[in-house]
Amino acid sequence: MAEINLRQVSKTYFAATPVRALDSVDLDIAEGDFVALLGPSGCGKSTLLNILAGFEDASEGSALIDGGAIGKPGPDRGVVFQEAALFPWLTVWENVVFGPKMQGVPRADYEDRAREMLATVGLTDFAGSYPAQLSGGMRQRVGIARVLVMRPRALLMDEPFGALDAQTRMAMQELLLTVWEKLNTTVVFVTHDIDEAILLAGRVCVMTARPARIGREIPIALPRPRSIDDLTTPEFTRYKAEIMAEMRSAHRQAESTAA
Repeated sequence: MAEINLRQVSKTYFAATPVRALDSVDLDIAEGDFVALLGPSGCGKSTLLNILAGFEDASEGSALIDGGAIGKPGPDRGVVFQEAALFPWLTVWENVVFGPKMQGVPRADYEDRAREMLATVGLTDFAGSYPAQLSGGMRQRVGIARVLVMRPRALLMDEPFGALDAQTRMAMQELLLTVWEKLNTTVVFVTHDIDEAILLAGRVCVMTARPARIGREIPIALPRPRSIDDLTTPEFTRYKAEIMAEMRSAHRQAESTAA
């Protein structure tokens, strides 16, 4: 598990007209936390995740993982995107073990872990299949297993279920809850879906319009383990109303900034 600390993190893209995407973001994420990032489209959620992943550098401020500066991408931070981006010429098994093989990890050290991750995501019987033979949800399961087999201390997820149909998305949300409750990995989860954020996260961070800051942090005190059935409870509805009000405020701010 990883501890993540952001101090006054800002990001400016320099082009013909400089664009400030993030402005003085402060955020502390404890080991084993599940934090969801919500905010208007284009506000900088993915930019923040990319800084955590090491794909981009902050223009100002500091981004730390376990007390050390975040540098280049590394196996301590697993990243799951909206598309699984599997190698189509490799089987499910070959995709899952690709990372440790490329790192020179002895076969005996990763095979049991790979089998465990395939069982965790329910794909043991599809180890010999190719990505083209799988549904979208199954491919995303392979992508999650491929990341988890590397034993990352933090799991960074950028709208991983956004391209799935509603039924598959719900199944994947419940799968992620099961995986997180089993492994207790630190998770930072970007989403546009309020229901998804409340269902999954222990804390929802609503970001402001660009240049984005953390406008408000809302702890989600719903008991765990959680399931899709929780979406209809009065407590869930109260959280949704509170976050929707915050999101409307962020949206009005975005419109005002654009005008």
